[in-house]
Amino acid sequence: MSEYRNVLLIGRTGQGKSSLANLIVNDEKNFEEGGKFDEVFEKGNGTLSQTKKTQSKKITLKIEVGGEIKDVKYQIIDTVGFDDTTLSKREVLIEVAKACKKVKEGINQILFVCGEKLTPQEIDAYNILRRVLFDEKLDKDITKYITIIRTKFDNFDDEDSCKCDIQSLIENESSAIVEMIQSCDERVVHINNPPINVKGKEVQDLININKKICKSARKKVIDHLATCEDAYKPGSLDEINERIGCLLNENKELQKQLEELQKEYNILREQLNKSRDTEERPKEMSFSQDIFNEFERRMEENELKKKMDEMMKKIDEIKKINKRK
Repeated sequence: MSEYRNVLLIGRTGQGKSSLANLIVNDEKNFEEGGKFDEVFEKGNGTLSQTKKTQSKKITLKIEVGGEIKDVKYQIIDTVGFDDTTLSKREVLIEVAKACKKVKEGINQILFVCGEKLTPQEIDAYNILRRVLFDEKLDKDITKYITIIRTKFDNFDDEDSCKCDIQSLIENESSAIVEMIQSCDERVVHINNPPINVKGKEVQDLININKKICKSARKKVIDHLATCEDAYKPGSLDEINERIGCLLNENKELQKQLEELQKEYNILREQLNKSRDTEERPKEMSFSQDIFNEFERRMEENELKKKMDEMMKKIDEIKKINKRK
């Protein structure tokens, strides 16, 4: 068993993944008046995520184990947002796959971070997690290790309000959302995580209020993690790692081939520019068009690209299924 309990944070951009990671890794004293809150994980704004690469931090938390307070080591891993507008779907998938490789010894818990509403985009991201990165046909227990984190929930400290929210989602939302919640046995943790490092004049009172809220939210998350003692390491984990390894290797080879094609393309563009003012322009253009056609054909026939595209088609098929629901 791994020395560390690995906690993987996954979700869409702008829903509070990095903020939650910072909440967990900061010591309790940092939430007191005068305490310095460290933003270990870079945060973005809106659809522009600062998390372009997997970020991780190893920490020791004091949690109750068997009625005693013990030091337990955790590795908190923050991943790229699934719908980061500056990255392609393929790039996002590759980065999240790299994060999964970091936890090959086992996953203690996957925190799937959502905002105020569970949108179709959340459903897409959740299904990519369990159907693409982890093939639920092989790994039926993966959802037992997923907890949905609902951020920006004002009444997170009130147990009845949290229960009512879960019940409302089940009764009033789409079948896809209901299936998502029930697939992880309704493990939903509500928190609120307002900003602490606020800049400006006369904001100290607001900072102190937000620190109290965050301190309470942190305790709720850590208390939940304390109940998650088992590590997810099914018999097929080696196969998952092999699948992810193949994905990364194929991406590396694909990138190499695309770079070579890009060089050829740049040479071609230069030749075309030189031919514009020559008498042989019609002949040159005809020849250049043939090269262009060959370039496009090679791109289409690139086997590695096809394999990657097939994976993206699988994601698109999942989207279509959810829209029909």
